[in-house]
Amino acid sequence: MPIAKVRLNIVVCLLTLVTALSFDVANAKNFIGYTGKGWNSDFGVLRGQCDAKLVQSEALKGTLTDQMAYVESTDAFKIIFPETQLVDAFAVDSHCFGHTMELVPSGQAVRWLNPVNGVGVYLSPGAKSDTCRTYLGVTIVNGEKTKFRGEVCSPSKGAWQIQQ
Repeated sequence: MPIAKVRLNIVVCLLTLVTALSFDVANAKNFIGYTGKGWNSDFGVLRGQCDAKLVQSEALKGTLTDQMAYVESTDAFKIIFPETQLVDAFAVDSHCFGHTMELVPSGQAVRWLNPVNGVGVYLSPGAKSDTCRTYLGVTIVNGEKTKFRGEVCSPSKGAWQIQQ
């Protein structure tokens, strides 16, 4: 077989392989969370910004709990997020917080701006144990920054509870 034809076959094979791999990577939607649950989307948290508008949109459809991890509404949650009385506002903060704990490595930060109430959040997950993680964060309400820190634990896959 002439060398030119061999080279052409190699190039065609490589292009086919690269195209197939690129397609698989671009369409990979299996994000395995800290709790072991698989998620179809990272909602931007792995890139450092939770897509709060998309979270709000999905919350309005009523299917968000199946798509994203969340932090349960407890008194400890309401201390950090006092501006979440509206259901839509709660959904954004709860799910962005939970998905950050679920997917983001320790030391990386995620931010979001809640489109419902205008609260800005900067959150960084920390150390891990069997079922818990620490976190550091800042909320910005009307230009005023409030720092918070604590521990969140997962009693079940995809659900987190702030520890008091």
